[in-house]
Amino acid sequence: MTVVTAAMTAAAATAVGPPTSADLPGDLILTTVHDGPFEAGGTGTFSIDVTAAPGSAGITRPTEVAYHFPSGLTPVSASGTGWRCRITAGIVGCGTRGLVAPGFQLPRITVGVAVSRNASGTLTASGRAVHAVRAGMDVVDPSAATGTSTETAMETGPAPATVASTVQVVPAPRRTG
Repeated sequence: MTVVTAAMTAAAATAVGPPTSADLPGDLILTTVHDGPFEAGGTGTFSIDVTAAPGSAGITRPTEVAYHFPSGLTPVSASGTGWRCRITAGIVGCGTRGLVAPGFQLPRITVGVAVSRNASGTLTASGRAVHAVRAGMDVVDPSAATGTSTETAMETGPAPATVASTVQVVPAPRRTG
């Protein structure tokens, strides 16, 4: 299991191997965990957590998460208690109006991925979390992160919490028979 954490800043944190975290200043902390290494042609799971940083005002407004998966990892499901999620072109977008006190986290988002039979090596998925300043879309528009949104962009607070997570893809075992 790999754990990657980043706080609300424009910087990204990347981890490979054992659990690590980067505590960066800000009021949102975005953490990802996956159950890799993944097997080519198989499936895997990413878990995404959004936490209100200790010492912050907590999460008092809607929160949005967009998580991008590279070629070779196709998100097939995304859900979390209190989150509304959708998948568009390899990007999972989730939004919630959940509120939490400083130091507490919103319910976890779980994303199931299918791993391409041709995938190999190290693949990097990345995401961001932002506070919404005003009412807007109930769920983040995943295409907004790529600049191709047809919906009005939502204003956000400080720079988003961003994180990148690498996962190793290993060959499927050879079948003998």
